[in-house]
Amino acid sequence: MTPADPATPQAPTASTPLLVRRAAWAVLAAALAGALLGLWPGLQLAEERSRDALTGLVVSERPTPGVAVVDISEESLRAIGVWPWSRDRLADLVEELLGPLGARAVALDMVLPERADKAGDARLASIARHGPLALAQVLDFTARSTPIVVGTAAGGRSTPLAGATPAQASGHVANHAGLAGARCVGHIGVQPDADGVLRRIYLQAQAAGRTYATLSLALLDCTDPQLAAQALQALGAAPDGQWRIPFRRGVGTFLTVSAESVLRGQVDAALLRGRHVLIGSSAVGLSDYVATPLQPVTAGVLVHAQVMAELLEATGRHPAYAAGGWLTLAAAVLGVAALGAALALRVRFGVMALALLLPAWLALCAWAFSQGLRLLVLPPVGALIAYGLTWLALDFAHARAVSRRAMRTLSHYIAAPVLRLLVRQGLQETLVPARRDITVLVADMAGYTRLTAESSLEQSARLTTEFLEAITAPVLASGATLDRYTGDGLIAFWGAPLLRADHAQGAADAAVRMFDALRQFNAARAARGEAPVTMRVGIESGEALVGDLGSSARSVYTAVGTCINLASRLQELARDRGESIIIGPQAAQQITMPLRPLGPASVRGLPEPINLYSIDLHADRI
Repeated sequence: MTPADPATPQAPTASTPLLVRRAAWAVLAAALAGALLGLWPGLQLAEERSRDALTGLVVSERPTPGVAVVDISEESLRAIGVWPWSRDRLADLVEELLGPLGARAVALDMVLPERADKAGDARLASIARHGPLALAQVLDFTARSTPIVVGTAAGGRSTPLAGATPAQASGHVANHAGLAGARCVGHIGVQPDADGVLRRIYLQAQAAGRTYATLSLALLDCTDPQLAAQALQALGAAPDGQWRIPFRRGVGTFLTVSAESVLRGQVDAALLRGRHVLIGSSAVGLSDYVATPLQPVTAGVLVHAQVMAELLEATGRHPAYAAGGWLTLAAAVLGVAALGAALALRVRFGVMALALLLPAWLALCAWAFSQGLRLLVLPPVGALIAYGLTWLALDFAHARAVSRRAMRTLSHYIAAPVLRLLVRQGLQETLVPARRDITVLVADMAGYTRLTAESSLEQSARLTTEFLEAITAPVLASGATLDRYTGDGLIAFWGAPLLRADHAQGAADAAVRMFDALRQFNAARAARGEAPVTMRVGIESGEALVGDLGSSARSVYTAVGTCINLASRLQELARDRGESIIIGPQAAQQITMPLRPLGPASVRGLPEPINLYSIDLHADRI
């Protein structure tokens, strides 16, 4: 290596005024990006999916107290009988939960719009009128020319609970008139987002002149109206009455017992005593499923369990929107402080914004979602990206003059890795030839003369270009130096100018990918009714002289050595022996993938036979 020429231009160091101007432009770009993303209506679904992804990373798997689910599962239906069950059996289930098992309150996540067995209906009606049993009715929030009205709307409040604006339902599917005396009735109407995922519910909604809380809120209101009002205020609904379910708990965190075990008296009362119990079904035949941020198929009763858990935990916390606002402000203060530190230390803040602040913001959002707090994800992300990219773009523009001079100096060198390496080195090193251990790959199209003899000049040119394009991409992707094209083939080597210990393995991997690309190339030719193309490859390692071996008229970065000649002869030998790939002994010693021995063979130019190897390709040999 030779020392740098004192006259070589060096990249100028950015001055403080330049850094300030650069920061000002970056801040402006960040503000514009954040504002545009915040105001763009089409961002809403992407924002929701971003929240879903972050929520899934921090979902809690701790058992959830205070809530339990009684599942009318497939096993329960097989053991007890097919659905619908008699009302007597449903009454038995509710009485067992409220009586011997000591549940605090029970909610039925199902609608009973038609009468059934008289005694069972009477028992359910009595429990709903006098006991802590919340019934459900479906509210329809879709505007229709003819509203859906089924059953007799019952229960509800004349005035809404404080803390949320009731939505207006267009219709309802309610229980039959025999259950109209129910004291506690909640709604189970939902409106999934545009992608079919349920993320929000209406905490309160109006129908038939009454206000109905969502089923979980109605269940809490059934036993403790004051606590229900406090929880509703703490949750903080949006102005349209919708509330985003945080989904902070995994579906496996809720105590779930089968309806069969309850009816057979097989449940320990200590498990359910004092809990709010939701009766629903995970049976496929009952089709009570929705898509949620946690999983694409979720039993509807588990959504109500999520809401119930949030209601029980909500009291004593600050409203989610207010806390989220404080977090946003704190993040902005930290960002400004980081900017000041970057300017003081003359750090490339574009890199800091992208590498440090962006992950930090995403981590903060994930933590906030795990606490039930709400933050906007994408507008700050967009602002940070805009800031970082603007900073880096200005930084790049500042150094571009030096890069242009370097590229002009090196433009006569063919291999792109050489150019990138020397630019990174800042012209501190030259291309003085040096001895390096490398691996050489020589590839050649088989039967090229025959194919071109049967084609026009234009067809021959297209064949050559497309073939070289197909096999060059895997070579360059592997980090090789493309030495030159040989008409209908190429020569490439690994290990210079970029040093790498696994240069032989890199050549072998590239060879396999070249044949994968050739298969795709032949598939395209077959679709056009053209004959397939075959290829032969030779690979060998060894010491070579690598560097600028050109003349004053033209510089050429290339390699000279026995291994180059040997790789070429191995390629010719592959043609004679009907092999796709032949690998020499020096390269074979360094390749970790399984090789197939070909035995010793004489190679032109070598005094003694050498052991040769090949690679069994994963598809039929080309």
